[in-house]
Amino acid sequence: MAPEQLIAFATFAFVASATPGPNNVLLTAVGSSVGIRRGMPALWGIVFGFAAMIFALAIGLGGTLFTIAYVMDAIRIVGVLVLLWLAWKIATAPVGPPASGDALRPRDIGRRGGFIGAALFQWVNPKAWIVAAGAITAYMQPGGESAVYQAGTLAGVFIVAAAIGCLPWLAFGAAVGTLLENPKLARSFNIVMAVLLIASMVPVILERT
Repeated sequence: MAPEQLIAFATFAFVASATPGPNNVLLTAVGSSVGIRRGMPALWGIVFGFAAMIFALAIGLGGTLFTIAYVMDAIRIVGVLVLLWLAWKIATAPVGPPASGDALRPRDIGRRGGFIGAALFQWVNPKAWIVAAGAITAYMQPGGESAVYQAGTLAGVFIVAAAIGCLPWLAFGAAVGTLLENPKLARSFNIVMAVLLIASMVPVILERT
C-alpha cells in the first residue's frame, strides 16, 4: 500500500477508535473498576480482537457478507441485543466495597473485562462491523498486492492507531474510579455508562449498509 493510503487508514482507524462507542464505554467502566494496569488486558483484547476481525473479513468473509443486506441486518440486531444486555449489567453491577475490594468487577459487566472476552466482544459489536466494512471497502485494492498482505497491513496499522485512540478512555475511567467509593456516586456512574452505551447504538440502528 502507498504511504498516503497508510496515513489515511491510520487516521481513519484512530478516529474510529477514539470516538464514543461500545468499546470505549466498556473501557471506561473497566478502568473505573480496576485501574489502568489491570484494565490493559481489556484494551489489548479490543485492539487485537478488532484487528483479527478486519484481517479475517478482508481475506475471505468480507466481500460476501458486506453485499448481503439481510446478513448485515441480522448482525446489527444481534449486536444491539447484546449491547442492551451489557448496558443492563453495567447499570445493575454491585457497588460499594464487596469482599474482593472491587466496586465494579469485570465479570459483573458480562465477563468482557479480560483479553479474551473483549476480543470476542468485537464479533457482536455492530459498530465494529460497520467500521470493518468501511475500512475494507475503502482501503482494500483488488488489483494491488495480495489480499493477505493488504489485510495484514490494515490489521497492523489498526493495532497501533486503536491502542492510542482507546487508551484515554481507560485512563479516564481509572481517574474517576477513586471518586466512586461512595456507593451513590458509583451507582450514578454505572447508570450514566449504561445510558451512554445505549446512546452509542443509535447511529448503528439508523445506519444502512
